Amino acid sequence: MSKFKYGCESYSWVMSGDKYIGDIPHLCEVIKRAGLAGIETSLRMAGKYGKDPRLLAEVLEKYEIPLVATSLGGNFGERPTLTKEERDAAEQVFEFISYFPEPRLSLSHYSRDRDNLLERQRNAMSCYNQIGRMATDKGIACALHPSSYPTSIFITASDYHVMLAELDAEVVKYCPDTGHIAMGDMDVYEIFSTYMSMIGHVHMKDITKDKKWATNGEGIIDFTVLLDMLSQANYAGWIVFEEESDLAKEDPDAATIKNGLYLQDTLLPLGY
Repeated sequence: MSKFKYGCESYSWVMSGDKYIGDIPHLCEVIKRAGLAGIETSLRMAGKYGKDPRLLAEVLEKYEIPLVATSLGGNFGERPTLTKEERDAAEQVFEFISYFPEPRLSLSHYSRDRDNLLERQRNAMSCYNQIGRMATDKGIACALHPSSYPTSIFITASDYHVMLAELDAEVVKYCPDTGHIAMGDMDVYEIFSTYMSMIGHVHMKDITKDKKWATNGEGIIDFTVLLDMLSQANYAGWIVFEEESDLAKEDPDAATIKNGLYLQDTLLPLGY
C-alpha cells in the first residue's frame, strides 16, 4: 500500500486553451483511469462546476475522486494589504471549497515584471499571510505555490529566501513544485530538506538538463529521493502530478495516463 495520496493537477488540460474548460467529467474519467486519486483545479477551469459546489460534488462522487485543492491567484505585491476586491475574491473561493471535506487552497501569483522586486515580494507575502489567516479561521488549509515563469517574483534562491523567511507557516504552508525549483537553478533536494517542516502540499513536475519541461520520470529529477525524504519526515499531505511537457500540450489525456503508469510501474513498487 502506498504511503502517500497521489492527485492530478488540471494544468495539462489548461494548456489546450478553452477546449477543456468545464469538462470536469472527462478530466475525472482520465484521472481515474490513470490510477490517480484526486483532482486539483481552479474554479475557472471547472466552468459551470466552479459556480455551484453541489454540481462539482456530484461529479466527484460519481468518479470517487476528491477535490485535492483549488487555486487562488492574483497580482499580490503592489501593496502590503489586500484590497477589498482581493478579499472578496478570496471569500468567494472560501465559500465554494468549504462545501468539500478537508478544503485546501493553493495560492499562486501573477506578475508582469520583476521591478521593485524586494518591496513587491514582501508585500505579496504579507497578502498571502492575510489570506492564510482568513482561511485558517474557516478551517481551510493553505499552501503557497511559486512558479518560475520569467516575470514571476519568486524564481531564484534569493527570491525563495525572502519568500520562505516571510511565510507565516502557521497559516500558510509551502507547496514545492519540483520543476519550478529546478527551473530556478536551485537544488530540489536541498530545498525539500531545508524547508521540510513547512511543506504542506507537493507538486511533482520534471525538466530536462537543458531546462525543457519533461514527462515525469523522463527528466533529471529523481522523485524516489524526494519521496524517501517525505516518507522519513512522515509527510501526510497530497502529492500532485503536474505536467507541462510537449506531450501534455498535444495530448493531456495521454500525458496523464503516462503519469499514472509511471506511478504504478516505478514508484508504488518501491513502497511509495
